[in-house]
Amino acid sequence: MESDNSSAIKKIVLPIALIFGAGRIIFDLIPKIAGANSKVYYATFLVAFVFEALTIIYIIKKYKKSHNNSINLKEALIVGVMFMVIVGGLYAIQSYLYDVYIDPEFQRETALEWANLYGKSGDVEKMMNEGDRIQETSSIFSIISSILKFSLLGILVSFIVGTIVRNR
Repeated sequence: MESDNSSAIKKIVLPIALIFGAGRIIFDLIPKIAGANSKVYYATFLVAFVFEALTIIYIIKKYKKSHNNSINLKEALIVGVMFMVIVGGLYAIQSYLYDVYIDPEFQRETALEWANLYGKSGDVEKMMNEGDRIQETSSIFSIISSILKFSLLGILVSFIVGTIVRNR
């Protein structure tokens, strides 16, 4: 029964997550390529989070409907985390490749532009320069930490949604 639920979750989540992951990559690349300002670029994170949360809600409801309107909290958490790990993994790899091989200064320039909006660009630049000397982040660590952030969002959203949906 447990493996039956696991394969049913994969069957529902995987195609949606792959499509959504590709969309998330495109959504991230558009402001980068277009040279959008930091407000627009950082706003994409909020917009993407809203769509990710709505998609988790949709997938949990779809899974519940396919299982005779029955879902437990564990299944809801698995759905949300699986979705966010796939989306987060695809996004993290794309972001890393872009930031390392295509435009290595993008993140630095965007952070400085954002800090300049609040008169803190000097402080941020100083922190960046000190950080460069202290430790250079490995590529694997940056990808894993990004996936962990996405997973935590998946846990949070699916816990809330799963708690509400399982009782209805």
